[in-house]
Amino acid sequence: EQCLLNPNRNPNMDRTKIETALSRDLGCDEIVWLGEGLKGDHTDGHVDNLARFVGPKHLVIPGAASTDDPNAAVYADARRRAADAGLKVTAIPSPRVTSGDGAIEPASYANFAITNSLVAVPAFGLPEDAGAASIIGSLFPDRTCISLPCNAILSGGGGFHCASMHLPRSA
Repeated sequence: EQCLLNPNRNPNMDRTKIETALSRDLGCDEIVWLGEGLKGDHTDGHVDNLARFVGPKHLVIPGAASTDDPNAAVYADARRRAADAGLKVTAIPSPRVTSGDGAIEPASYANFAITNSLVAVPAFGLPEDAGAASIIGSLFPDRTCISLPCNAILSGGGGFHCASMHLPRSA
């Protein structure tokens, strides 16, 4: 919602018009609206930091390790909305990354890139890195899962999924 309904993105479209366009242009027959994006996300809350499909009707959404995580309410709301829509949700860790000046960064392990043979999972030099890569890797048993430093990309405002335009291998 935060991204698609932001007036700077779709000023002439309300929720109904956006749903109609998604159905027409992408063939969607079900649309699940998630609420806010991550705190500090200057992309108006892109969904690839919050929730990612890993299979049919199966999402990963970060989970807050504690109530002091700045995105605890955002994650809980997204999980509730997904569950209410009948989607399976697998929790991945939240990195809770802040910049050197204490500003909240929109760091997320959900911003992984899927390629034909591997999944590149963001790493932030935190203890949670290994657990996130392990969980995500278990969801893609036909691909190698690697954890790569992502702080430089994060400082520019994104992650591996944001920075890539991957296309599936043609059949």
